[in-house]
Amino acid sequence: MPKELNVDFNLRLPIMSNHFQYYNYLFPPYRQFLLVPVGSWNYNCADENSDVDTKAIFIPSIDDVVEGKCEAYTHLFENQEHFDACDIRNYMKSLIKGNPQFIETLFSRWMEPNNEFYGEEIHYLMEMREDIARCNPQNTMRAFLGMADRNYKLVNDRFYEDHINKWAYQLMRIEECMVKYSQGRSFEDCLISNQRDDLLAVKNGKFSKEELISKSEAIIERCKIHYDVCKAVGEPEDKYTQIRIKQLVIDICQKSISKVD
Repeated sequence: MPKELNVDFNLRLPIMSNHFQYYNYLFPPYRQFLLVPVGSWNYNCADENSDVDTKAIFIPSIDDVVEGKCEAYTHLFENQEHFDACDIRNYMKSLIKGNPQFIETLFSRWMEPNNEFYGEEIHYLMEMREDIARCNPQNTMRAFLGMADRNYKLVNDRFYEDHINKWAYQLMRIEECMVKYSQGRSFEDCLISNQRDDLLAVKNGKFSKEELISKSEAIIERCKIHYDVCKAVGEPEDKYTQIRIKQLVIDICQKSISKVD
């Protein structure tokens, strides 16, 4: 008997409707795997001003498989929301590499999975999502640090100073993830912020530019320390989980191809 999952696939995010329509426009049902929001909706940091950006995971056509093509699509809606479509082969590679921006999609409350065609495979993927989140821990912490460094540089970039609140908010949130992840806590816990009010205060402009720069300088130094400590511990890769992910991609692609008339 498969274990019960703490995932409610009946939840819907109404403002994702145009994303879902575009997903249906691009791919037939048997090539759709997962549509999921990224960003504040997954961190308990969405408010009345939050829009939605999505990742749409699709299954390659038989021609793409034979020719070795790995396509990607990005669409910008009129309201500036982003729709990023990713080939499931690249998606799974990013999970194996420990990319936290892809790992977070496994923990969204608002995912739109294609249970009609791939319910068993999606259940299996969700079942091992915490294992996936720790299958390449050194890379995951390195990626967190890279994300933190990019946001720190943007905080100090005059060209982007109109968005300084956004970059400082992201930097602050990333540090919280790094702390929790280095403590061995679940990735679901890493994503859901315990400092929502403080994050929204930064995001919504409650601090001056000078205060944000000062805060960011302290945060990036702490992020470097978090990474160094994790590196010193040297938690190994989980090769078994990586193999399971690779086999799952093969199974899903074979299943999709079998549905082609």
